[in-house]
Amino acid sequence: MDQTTTSLPSGWHMVGRATDVPLRHVFHTQLHGVELALWRADDGAVNAWENRCPHRSVRFTLGTNTGATLRCQYHGWQYRAGDGRCTRIPASLQGQPPASLCARTFPIAEQDACLWVNLDATANDGFADAHDDPAAPGVPLRSLPFDAPLDAVADALASYALADAKAMPGSARALRRGDRFDIAWQSADGAHSVQFWLQPATAVRTVVHGNAALNGAANINLPRFHNRLLSALRRTVERNTQTPASLRSQRIIPISVRSNTADNAKRWLRATVLRREVTAQDIVAFELSAPEIASLPMEPGAHIDVQTPAGCVRQYSLVNAPGERERFVIGVKRESASRGGSRSLHDALEVGATILVSPPKAHFRLVEGAPAVLIAGGIGITPILAMASALQHAGVPYRLHNFVRSREHLAFASRLAGLSHVQLHTGLDTARTAEAARHALRDAMAGAHVYVCGPRPLIDLARENAHAMGFPDSHVHFELFANEVSHAGDQPFRVRLQRSGEEFVVPAGVSLADAIQARGVAVPTSCEQGVCGTCRVGIAQGEPEHRDVYLSSEEKERGHCLLACVSRSRSDLLILDL
Repeated sequence: MDQTTTSLPSGWHMVGRATDVPLRHVFHTQLHGVELALWRADDGAVNAWENRCPHRSVRFTLGTNTGATLRCQYHGWQYRAGDGRCTRIPASLQGQPPASLCARTFPIAEQDACLWVNLDATANDGFADAHDDPAAPGVPLRSLPFDAPLDAVADALASYALADAKAMPGSARALRRGDRFDIAWQSADGAHSVQFWLQPATAVRTVVHGNAALNGAANINLPRFHNRLLSALRRTVERNTQTPASLRSQRIIPISVRSNTADNAKRWLRATVLRREVTAQDIVAFELSAPEIASLPMEPGAHIDVQTPAGCVRQYSLVNAPGERERFVIGVKRESASRGGSRSLHDALEVGATILVSPPKAHFRLVEGAPAVLIAGGIGITPILAMASALQHAGVPYRLHNFVRSREHLAFASRLAGLSHVQLHTGLDTARTAEAARHALRDAMAGAHVYVCGPRPLIDLARENAHAMGFPDSHVHFELFANEVSHAGDQPFRVRLQRSGEEFVVPAGVSLADAIQARGVAVPTSCEQGVCGTCRVGIAQGEPEHRDVYLSSEEKERGHCLLACVSRSRSDLLILDL
């Protein structure tokens, strides 16, 4: 099956041991910068796949080895052993997925309890010819990664025997054949021999695998002996290797854009982390740089999509003040119930790393020239802070009320200190929070607009009080970072795609977006919680059941569109403008 036309380096490379892939396990490694998921089916055959689900690019190593398939942990799509063909899409209960929908597979061979991979998809029959010299018997050594290019590691291994203090002068021999080294020497303990195989994981990381033997009477723990020599060699090589920051970042966040479509190419920017700073308890601020940023529109309240190291896409508001045009500034809170997004940014995104982000999206906008009451709770300060900076810069009256649990939870304190009209509310219970919100709205200037961002209870509280005080709905603006949707009452419904006439059933518990995409029709999604508006779809006929927090009350009443990631249908048939 034709999986890609991308040219990758060819050649067989050892990437691990047979013991690295026991039954019902998925092993992660890299070769020439390509992330690999290695797994053994219950019939004993080992598979080597690119470590990305074709659906949403989530890592297979986060999923489940069922024994016959790999199941992606994100939406449950399953791909069978061998050819990688998709065999099950939970959103599609009618027939088999298309034959073209496959995981990207690579040739893999198992010999002498070692695993070998070739990134050339045509190399399945060439392993025996390339490896007619089997590995010499010996004790397997612990595979050791070096943060250095392959040639630097190879140069150091050429004099490996000299690291043995008991080596006899002139007895060492080192023979290199491609990425394999055969090294032998005589020492006071006997005749040492070791074979090393070098795995070029990335341009700046090399994994060293080895087998060792000793012909002598000395009682030596060979794995421990060679691990000590190799660890000392690694420290020397890494200390003497000067690696450009642009290459170092490739091994930190090895994320790539999977789609080759023109729309996708425009959507993502490759940004570099210039700075990271703990700005409050559980909140890290990141400054991201990309050449395109200075030319992009950047409204106060805008957000960007971020492809996190965990493989999922998340939205983060920009904190940028009006004069900050050269970089993106975001704040990321580590969520206790994180599905991998915020946790992976906190744990894996270091200075110098590269990561994919979208151009700014302005769904939460200021009304130009209108006075404002700004209400923020916790991490909701991020878009509100940008709005306050813009209002102050433009000389527009505003008041900012910031609700936090404690001073330790106050994010971006130095930026807040530069604003003139900020009131901080710390440690308030529900009743006192409600009273503070009412005071904030009662003190609003005539014609003021209300902007609120933070936890759902705070947003609901502000909206209810604003409505009770006579604020028009058009003057109350809010942004949620999450939306809790219950699927307990889901019912199946029929959908017809107006342009093709195709009709199908969306089962209970399956999102409309997934059901549409399972039929090969692209519906862009991002938050999957009805928060960001990315998956907005037009309705030609039918009554939608809105479950989002993005569409306005007027838009929901008109019933001309819905957000396909969470919303469903009240009518038996929903005809979509697709």
